[in-house]
Amino acid sequence: MAKKRKQVRRRKKTSTGRIYVAVIMLFMIGVMTVQIVRLYDKNEELKKKEETLQTQLDAANEKSQQLKEQEEYVGSDEYIENEASQKLGLTHDNWIIFRQKED
Repeated sequence: MAKKRKQVRRRKKTSTGRIYVAVIMLFMIGVMTVQIVRLYDKNEELKKKEETLQTQLDAANEKSQQLKEQEEYVGSDEYIENEASQKLGLTHDNWIIFRQKED
């Protein structure tokens, strides 16, 4: 009879231990699932932010290129002659200027 009691106790101990292990494993799986979902959401948010920043970077690069082209034009002789003739009324010696009479 003593053997039967020991066997019954062992079965209860092992089944209770298995239940504890199963509960702990389920808890761990639940925590890991929540963390994976949070990381996935954060990853999606960062991807959207990256796309926005890439768009801004492309726009800034385009603006920079336009400014470089304008800088080159401003330094050219063509720009200087154009500004001198329009704003200051200066001309070359061999230019003939035609002006319309305003009524």
